[in-house]
Amino acid sequence: MKKYTLFPIAVFLLCSLSASAQDYTPQFEKFTLRNGLSVVLHRDTTLPLISLNMAYHAGSAIDPEGRTGLANIAGEMLLLGTKKVPREELLRLRNEEHASISALTTVDWVGIASVFPMNRLETAIMIEADRMEHSVDAFTREQWEGMVAGLKKEHARRAKQALGTLTQQVFHELYADGHPYRHNSIGEISDVDSIRFDDVTTFSRRYHVPANAYLTIGGNFNPTKARALVEKYFSKISAGQPAGWANIPDSFVPLGQGAFIVEDRIGFNQLHLVFPTVRAGHPDEPILKLIAKLLTGSEHALLYSNLVKVNPLVHSVEVSQSSNELTGTLWITITCKLETHLTTVYTQVMRILDALASEGVSDDELTAARNQSAMEFYTPLETFYGFGGRCDVLNLGNLLGDSPLFSFALQQNQLQATSASVRRATGTYLSTGNQLVVSVVPIGKADFAVSIK
Repeated sequence: MKKYTLFPIAVFLLCSLSASAQDYTPQFEKFTLRNGLSVVLHRDTTLPLISLNMAYHAGSAIDPEGRTGLANIAGEMLLLGTKKVPREELLRLRNEEHASISALTTVDWVGIASVFPMNRLETAIMIEADRMEHSVDAFTREQWEGMVAGLKKEHARRAKQALGTLTQQVFHELYADGHPYRHNSIGEISDVDSIRFDDVTTFSRRYHVPANAYLTIGGNFNPTKARALVEKYFSKISAGQPAGWANIPDSFVPLGQGAFIVEDRIGFNQLHLVFPTVRAGHPDEPILKLIAKLLTGSEHALLYSNLVKVNPLVHSVEVSQSSNELTGTLWITITCKLETHLTTVYTQVMRILDALASEGVSDDELTAARNQSAMEFYTPLETFYGFGGRCDVLNLGNLLGDSPLFSFALQQNQLQATSASVRRATGTYLSTGNQLVVSVVPIGKADFAVSIK
């Protein structure tokens, strides 16, 4: 994903909730305008601030063929201001009133996170509505040329950076030609020159519309007033059409086993095991997230205790389960010293996964993994503003699952996981018949890579 920040967050934004995060379920009000805009209101009076999180169902997965990176440019355009609220006014709000506005593009959505003083509720709502309706009208060819040039620079930077294109290489191996997730959010370098000015404006008019948008307002405000202001500024905007995927299957087909070697300018050896898993909201997603914590959630977790703590050649182990709208991956990364033969490490990891699939775990291990997962989930929610904060989670839950509490429900579902369900999920997804093995070694050291027979 790629993130743009127009304004830095004001220094007085740091806070923590007095309530226990694990026991906290946010209260909210949800309504939908006639033009399709879905709105969530969430009050938090701990700070004299209000936040707006706007998400459009318009991520890089819907980039047209041959013009990947278009969603990214269209998302960046939303930060440039409008004729009614030009960039100069946005800069004034930052400098004089400590406002903050950031944008983020992912494979599934593009989001804008804004923070304003609480007495600027109407200003914040007006700006967001005007951005939706009139950003295209103020967009210039000079701005478009600058964005294209910036995108080329970012591609060049990643190409020169050690392992800067590794994720894209993995996507190319995991997904076939034409798959929406085969490219990352900045697209393919070969497509940049194919993106035209009219492509950006057409894309924005199609996807940055109320029927394809989700808005959450949080902070210290009067809900009745906020609802009236949303009606005032958004209801007159033409609805447009929603976007999304229909009939996403829950069935799972193993990838098989694939492998490749990356040689780069690095001073270590690294093993990546990438296992295709399930989409967001799939019944197995909470179990897979729990398995990630069982493997490396603490110093007592299976991979950490059996590799890092006992093998001086292993520097670190990281495991993450991420799910998007169409599919997901569980990704294991093990970083080792230069003299490490990765085949030995790979064999150890698969032996641990095989044991997990056949023997399961104890109740104490499940409890520890649940606690680690809960801490990781709830800690960012102590903040209501910004990307990753409470309002962002409510908003994306509304987008992905038609419920602001979508992510909270998935977190609670981990309590239902048992040793038997962990065994089943491990055997289903984390096997040699469903993995991409990536060996990363210094240039000229391919003999240290995993040997798959």
